[in-house]
Amino acid sequence: MALAGCLPVYTDGTSATTTATTTTTDTGTTTGTSTEPTAGTPTTTTSTSTTTTTETTTTTGDTTTTTGEPATATGESTTSTTADSTTTGDGTTGTDLGKMSEWGHACQLDDECADILGAGAVCITDILMFYELPGGYCTKNCELPDAMTFYDYASPTCAPDAVCIGAMGFFGACAVECTDDSECPREGYECRILPQIGQPGDPKFCLMSDA
Repeated sequence: MALAGCLPVYTDGTSATTTATTTTTDTGTTTGTSTEPTAGTPTTTTSTSTTTTTETTTTTGDTTTTTGEPATATGESTTSTTADSTTTGDGTTGTDLGKMSEWGHACQLDDECADILGAGAVCITDILMFYELPGGYCTKNCELPDAMTFYDYASPTCAPDAVCIGAMGFFGACAVECTDDSECPREGYECRILPQIGQPGDPKFCLMSDA
């Protein structure tokens, strides 16, 4: 019963609601919302589950292994044989010195000429100190029989391979006769008549060039 003069007081039957939110993250993510009810209020629970799936793609390819025997180059060995060369001392190298391979060979010492021509050989570098013999000239000194003989084919010192040339009382040496410059391949030499003495038609020898 209500008292007279007092206003009626009404009380709502719904109590306060406390909400707690808990978030848990691991391999999957779960989000839950929980509402704790009070008297007279129904309880509602909402759960959301999120699952993340990561696909791993593995590509498998054939592995090709090439196995080969090591290449072996088999060939016949090549042997290069070079003939012994002789340096003449005047820039000419080789064994083919034409008619100057012995008489008129290049030199610096008498002993070098003795090894080629034998005993008595000498290395001369000029004729009467007037005509230079480039690179030296292996020969033997010889004597002419008389003042009117300039070429002695019978000289015991030079024959049979060379001729004793020169002028009695002035100069006499052995030299090889020739007919063409190609027979006198040493640098600074040519096939020529004896200078000052020789006349057209006279025999030629491997001697120094005028140039």
